[in-house]
Amino acid sequence: MKATATELNKHPGKYLDQAIKEPVVVERSGRPVAVLVSYERYIQLEDSYWGELAVAADREKSIGTKATMDFLQGDD
Repeated sequence: MKATATELNKHPGKYLDQAIKEPVVVERSGRPVAVLVSYERYIQLEDSYWGELAVAADREKSIGTKATMDFLQGDD
């Protein structure tokens, strides 16, 4: 679903209710500027994002927390 910023300002409840069911793309001057999603969907997206970062970090074989702290503190 799409809504203009003006429509969202006039009828926020309508679009908040709709965002529970599906994402609402908010447009300003005909261009998408934001998306309203349910809180549950936001949490899913955030979990997925952080999970992907963790997988990517594991693939890069980071040196680990202790080695990083030792390096930053100048320990040998």
